[in-house]
Amino acid sequence: MHVAVVEDAPLASWRTTEFSDKPRCLPTKGSTSRKPLKCPYPTLTLKDLAIFKPEAGIAMSEPGWWAALNLPANFYALTPSEIQKGVLKKFDVEVHFYPVAWHWDYGDGTTTTSSSPGASWATQGLPELTTTPTSHRYRHRGAVTATLTVDMAAEYRFDNGDWIPVSGTIAVHPPPIHLRIYSVHTVLVNPDFPPDARGTGC
Repeated sequence: MHVAVVEDAPLASWRTTEFSDKPRCLPTKGSTSRKPLKCPYPTLTLKDLAIFKPEAGIAMSEPGWWAALNLPANFYALTPSEIQKGVLKKFDVEVHFYPVAWHWDYGDGTTTTSSSPGASWATQGLPELTTTPTSHRYRHRGAVTATLTVDMAAEYRFDNGDWIPVSGTIAVHPPPIHLRIYSVHTVLVNPDFPPDARGTGC
């Protein structure tokens, strides 16, 4: 690497030399220092982070690929928080993506926004067909496609420094959920048959 030194440069002023693969800054006129200095790191925006692609995760529903008419179907998301590494403006950078909002479109004209991803009934310690903050009741039979949009916030850092937040969010879209809505009817069963307390509708 070749480094140029500028005589009598002020420490508060910077200019960049491109003699190496990494930018380095040198004191400019008025400084008493002769040593090369690191450049101030650039400020990054969402546009700068476009080369990174945060994972969209998975949208989930319960009981499964079907839902019962007029009974709660539980929706939740598995959205990862992740750190990606790369090079931006000739600097090594780490970018941390993390989810901040979940926008559900249940496919029947109903939408909702949640500040949490939700969770399965089992994870919440709830029996099946229990209402949750992200559950939905379908009022008509037929096929629907539920979709999820997740708002991902971002922050970045250089050289293991402090994390710097980026203004705005990035929208990611997990694969849609295709559901069939059925009517549910109560039926008589053999009283000698052992009940399953975990079964749907029990």
